Amino acid sequence: MAHTVAVTGGSGMVGTELISQLLAKGYNVRATVRNKNDNEKVEPLINLGNALPGTLKLYDADLMQSGSFDDAFRGVRYIFHTASPFFIEGGHAELVEPAVEGTRNVMLSAAKALSSTGDLKRVILTSSVAAVKGMKDPQPPKNDKSVYSEEDFNETSTVDNGEAYWASKVQAEKLAWNLAKQHNIDLVTILPEFILGPLISSRTDGTSVGYMKKWIESRDAIDPGYPFFADLRDVAKAHILAAEVPEASGRYIVCYETSPPPQNIVKWLRERFPEFDFPTPKNYEPKGPAVDNSKVQKELGLALTPVKSMIIDMAVTMIALGLANPKKK
Repeated sequence: MAHTVAVTGGSGMVGTELISQLLAKGYNVRATVRNKNDNEKVEPLINLGNALPGTLKLYDADLMQSGSFDDAFRGVRYIFHTASPFFIEGGHAELVEPAVEGTRNVMLSAAKALSSTGDLKRVILTSSVAAVKGMKDPQPPKNDKSVYSEEDFNETSTVDNGEAYWASKVQAEKLAWNLAKQHNIDLVTILPEFILGPLISSRTDGTSVGYMKKWIESRDAIDPGYPFFADLRDVAKAHILAAEVPEASGRYIVCYETSPPPQNIVKWLRERFPEFDFPTPKNYEPKGPAVDNSKVQKELGLALTPVKSMIIDMAVTMIALGLANPKKK
């Protein structure tokens, strides 16, 4: 018998890929969205539901409304909470409040589901490496380690220092752990970093899409920044493994240990698309310690997709979907 699961943020980048993988495995998926009548956002999900073995049902839910997730969660085996704002600009009202209050409402609805039917086995929450370390002046890794790990919690990010997104992730995850303990919920958190990878939806409003678009079609030298990338497919698979592996516990970092040199990214694009002219990146030196991604590989058996495949596969889908228009030579 196929298990029934719930996914919040079903129309988001992670939510859509996660739903695709769950349906492919035969799960019955309840996906929450802000408006199930918004055809632009839900059509990719409906198409997945029609094409893949599992079943899909859409539910309206609002992160800021208490009890909004009760119906979707009732009787499910696993809850995957992926819904949260992901944009860098903004303050408390735009980023912190929705992330924290949304997590509160999801965890309280999960507690109701657990107490009413007892079917709920685990909640898997999408957190972030942003909850491990800040952006500008992060605290050093704990225990005299040379890299950041699941043991670290971001101690430096605040709304006032311009890191509201990072602060939102810290506060939301800590609240989730507190509520999980209070209501005896088995919680596992997944911590990706900057997510890239092949797209299912043609939506253009994502931060990751905008970032990759610059690499594909910028006419000037671009500043690559210094994100630790995570492959979208790996992130979704890690969520499923965190649910299915009985021994899964705690936090799992899901991203590459270091950022690839920007020259490599351009080299890969030029090799795959020799007919197009890609921008030359600005030189930069990676700063600060890397991250340790060994736990998710050892405990959950996740094999990370090669970073080159992540870059190329995302570029292929963006060009095919008309989300990026590279300059011909």
